[in-house]
Amino acid sequence: MAHLPGRKRGRALPRFATAAIAAVLVGTTAGTAAADPTPAVPAPAAEAQKRIADVPQPLAAPRSGFGPTADAPVFPLLASKRDGSLYVYEADGRGGFTDRRSVSDDWDGITATVQVDHDQDGTPDGWYIRASNGELFLTSDLGDKEIGGGWNIYDRIFSPGNLGGAGEADLLARDKNGVLWLYLAYPDGTLTGRYQVGGGWDQYTDITGRGDYNGDGKTDIVAKDRNGDLWFYKGTGNYKRPFETRVKVGGGWNAYDKLVSSGDVDRDGRSDLLARDKNGVLWLYKSNGGSRDPFDSRVKIGGGWDQYNDLF
Repeated sequence: MAHLPGRKRGRALPRFATAAIAAVLVGTTAGTAAADPTPAVPAPAAEAQKRIADVPQPLAAPRSGFGPTADAPVFPLLASKRDGSLYVYEADGRGGFTDRRSVSDDWDGITATVQVDHDQDGTPDGWYIRASNGELFLTSDLGDKEIGGGWNIYDRIFSPGNLGGAGEADLLARDKNGVLWLYLAYPDGTLTGRYQVGGGWDQYTDITGRGDYNGDGKTDIVAKDRNGDLWFYKGTGNYKRPFETRVKVGGGWNAYDKLVSSGDVDRDGRSDLLARDKNGVLWLYKSNGGSRDPFDSRVKIGGGWDQYNDLF
């Protein structure tokens, strides 16, 4: 999909954050979302936009010359608090993050946020957001859309990238019975009907992914089970069977209460994994391209991350 004219790298986050808040506030008011698919930005969102638009933050220069790609995207890391405040951290290109910037103090109306890269250029161009009433919205370069209701049946919604082979960033959603479902995305961000990936995914306390971990050009995910074992699911590129049989990476991962991937943190051309331990320390697992154990030994990023209730 071609880049949209006038799109500015590193300035996408303010626009999407603003539209996301607007969509949620409108979506939680009965009867207004369908009548007005592109609502006016309410005052709290406008204030958030001004706060962040005044301080543009372009992507950090890569240390090794690798730019963002669909297989190794470079996404900001977003962090929310229970009081409704939301912050953004940009990858610094050296395996860490820049100082945080405040995005919003009105984020408590959102129960799930999924950053996506529909044009597959390695940077985010939209967000799917779920409001507390179960309505799912998309805010992107193409405008705001109401995707539909009923998304409260899922306890986890995320997008590791292109799973179906068509090019857009697809959604995975786990229902409360442990069944994992795949929604393929169209170029405009709307979604197909769901395809069942399989059952038994409730054995996992965390599932994440962003891009390609093993270097084969296909989108992968990892999952941590209740015993603390981490499992690697290699992507196939086939939406009817999006993952190969799982491979055990190793044990001891119950030391972490949150796994998240923002893509290629150190800008070496491979997508990485982030893990927060129960003391609030954030660790980076750099991808090594391996097919069975795709990560190097962990590297400490820093402490204080336990102040956030969610990272995405």
